[in-house]
Amino acid sequence: MSRTLIVYYSRKGENYWNGSIKNLEKGNTEIVAEMIADLTGGDLFEMDTVKTYPADYYACIDEAKEELRRKDRPELKTYPESLDGYDTIFVGYPNWWGTMPMAMFTFLEHYDLSGKKIIPFCTMKEAEWAEVKEI
Repeated sequence: MSRTLIVYYSRKGENYWNGSIKNLEKGNTEIVAEMIADLTGGDLFEMDTVKTYPADYYACIDEAKEELRRKDRPELKTYPESLDGYDTIFVGYPNWWGTMPMAMFTFLEHYDLSGKKIIPFCTMKEAEWAEVKEI
């Protein structure tokens, strides 16, 4: 029997949502990850970084831009003990400057994903494409 894991990184709190900045109890990516878990019966794993990003949305995206420029690999608080029991892994993240948050690269580089079906999903605010050009 195939087992599914949904790994995601999501930003709670101040976020861009529906045309303005809102304070969200759950980040957009977390909501989508939960939908996928409901549809697939998969296990959820929320990634979290050791360092805390700024609560202010705009300060956070500025920091994310600098991490991308430096090609950082932020340290994660925890990892799943093993991915051996999973055949399919959904990888969810918000679009930070046209790519994944650098913490997602930390996660993906931690494991040998040979033989796994990796299915990425991304959440994005509609105004971000214009901002990507600033990098």
